[in-house]
Amino acid sequence: MSVGSRLSRLQQQAGVAARPPASKPSISTLREKIALLESRGRAGKNRGHKASDSTFNKCNNILLLKDSLGGDLVADGLIRIRRRFPLEGELGSTALNILRERPHLPGESSNVHRNVYIDTETTGLSGGSGTLAFLVGIAVVETDAIALTQFLMTGFSAEAAALKAFTDCLTHDDQLVSYNGKSYDLPLLMTRFRMQAMQHPFDGLPHLDLLHPVRRLFSKRWNDCRLITVEENLLGFHRIDDLPGSEAPEAWFSYIRKGNDTKLIKVVEHNQQDIVSLAVAHSVLMQATEQPVSFDVDLHALARWLSEHNEDHARELLQTHTEALCDDGKRLLGHLLRRAGDWEQAINIWEALAARGCMDSLERLAKYHEHISKDLDAAQRYCAGLPDDAAREHRRSRIDSKIASNAFRSI
Repeated sequence: MSVGSRLSRLQQQAGVAARPPASKPSISTLREKIALLESRGRAGKNRGHKASDSTFNKCNNILLLKDSLGGDLVADGLIRIRRRFPLEGELGSTALNILRERPHLPGESSNVHRNVYIDTETTGLSGGSGTLAFLVGIAVVETDAIALTQFLMTGFSAEAAALKAFTDCLTHDDQLVSYNGKSYDLPLLMTRFRMQAMQHPFDGLPHLDLLHPVRRLFSKRWNDCRLITVEENLLGFHRIDDLPGSEAPEAWFSYIRKGNDTKLIKVVEHNQQDIVSLAVAHSVLMQATEQPVSFDVDLHALARWLSEHNEDHARELLQTHTEALCDDGKRLLGHLLRRAGDWEQAINIWEALAARGCMDSLERLAKYHEHISKDLDAAQRYCAGLPDDAAREHRRSRIDSKIASNAFRSI
């Protein structure tokens, strides 16, 4: 008995129907299978053509964008744009030749090799690890021009190349100058370097964020301290046909998804203007610290800033503009005069302020007459004008004891 017969008998005993012998496939069935395989092959080829067409279109879009911007393709997906703005003519009402003199604000290091002005455009305005700096622009002031370089990413894969290209533009002796860069641009860039497992180049580089001096000098004068407000109020410059920075993320994603570069080109131009304005604002701010009345600077705020680095300069500024000082400015002047040992002028200022109900000046006069002039009657008089609290009561009791002690010794 063959093996097949035995298997058939066992299946019958188990109650399982025996399978009919397999029939050979017909010619028509084979033809259908061949046609199906051929159709799948054609579909695969078509998909390959579509992917190839997409890659071609993407490369063509990058080349068109590069040409429109007058840039160079320096790495896969990375365009470098270079511009030179001669130090001639004006930006608004500001002559660009003021940049020939290197600006120096209070507290700036004198050991800086050059100022590097920096600004970024990003895929979001809130920061975070998911936000990308798709455009990084930097500029330095040379003898006859502002030399500006921008690195524009045309895709996510270009980030490492962009960060390296940016790093190669910096030296260890540079000072970074930004607008709100300490709070936004640099933290974001440092995050991107970490995400790419790259060492960031910012360690040891001084960083001047011009937003802070602008706030010091003009926050009580202007409605806000945005860069566009600096341009209008300080530089006399008004932008025309400018794409707001808030639209930069949408412009980049529109290019990435659809190849639409119209708004992205506007973003590049906006970034260029930001950086040029930043460089000019640096020089004009130096002028504002030297000619505060002409620029309607907050004198008290400027003097406080100067006093952090040179009290003599702060005192001279306040003494030069005494009539224009607010009470806070006069109190600061009195403080600086006292520190310089000029008690007579300090007392004159405190007495004028005390006559208008300044409690700080009353307290300073009470202290002066108790400890310096030893005029305890005057000290008692000024002490009486202080608020009725534990500190005043302690001072009054001490002065009364001294008066009583002096009276006893005179007997």
